[in-house]
Formats: sequence, structure tokens, C-alpha cells
Amino acid sequence: MLRRIAMRAIFSGILFIFSIYFTIKGFEYDYVNHSGQVGPGFFPLWIGILLVVFTGIAFFKDLKVVLKEKVSFRKPIHLNSILLLLAATFLFIALLNVLGAVIAMVLYVFAVLLILNRERLILNTIISVTVPMGTYLLLDVWLNAGFPTGIFGF
Repeated sequence: MLRRIAMRAIFSGILFIFSIYFTIKGFEYDYVNHSGQVGPGFFPLWIGILLVVFTGIAFFKDLKVVLKEKVSFRKPIHLNSILLLLAATFLFIALLNVLGAVIAMVLYVFAVLLILNRERLILNTIISVTVPMGTYLLLDVWLNAGFPTGIFGF
């Protein structure tokens, strides 16, 4: 139970830091436009302020409980899987413009499914091909959003 409280405090702290970052980024946009109407920075700024207030309250409440109790931090059970997923995500981001979005997504989804579910290799292969292809059809073909193209031209 105490470990769950500590993890909740860490999660609340990360959300609080993200909220502060989001609010700071909201200041980069105009609050009102030249005609006096609501500008592109109106909603990000107010949402950021509300996020800072509410995540700050949650974080400091959780921190108060953690400091009151004796909480020990142990190595997470699935630390290796978490680190592998993190490495796969960074590799996906790095290869996105090199290999192209479709190939990078196929490799990424396959790697993630292989890390999380090694027993179902055929299903993992089917999912790792169909999900990126469906994403490509939806975003690039139907919505014309555009995907990064790589050295293979797609």
C-alpha cells in the first residue's frame, strides 16, 4: 500500500511538472488577436493554469502522505520491460524520418508486442502490419495528413 502511495506521488509530480511546462508554452501564443477576439493562446493558457492548480493540489497532498509515512522504494518488477519499451520508443523516434513512418511503425509495434507478449508471435506479426497500415490509410490516404517518408520512398 505504501509503495502505491509513493508511485502515486511520483506520478502526480510528473503531471505537475508537465502542467507547468504546458502553461509556460501557452504564454508563447497571443492571448487575444489583433481584432480583440480570443487568440490561439487563450485556451492553452487557461487549461494550463487549471492543470497547475489541480495537479499541484494532488501532488502536494500525495507528497504530504509520503513524508508522513515510511515509504521504501524497491526495484519495479518489470523494470527490464520498461527500459526496453523506452529504448524501443527512442529508436522509433530516431528512425521515423530515416525509414519512413510506415516501416518504423511496423518495427515499433512488433518490438513492443514482442516485449510484452512473446508467446503470440503470429498474432504480433499480424497486428504489427495491420495497425500501421490502417493508420497510414486513415491519416495519409484518406485525411491527407502526410507521413514522413524515408529512404525507401514511403
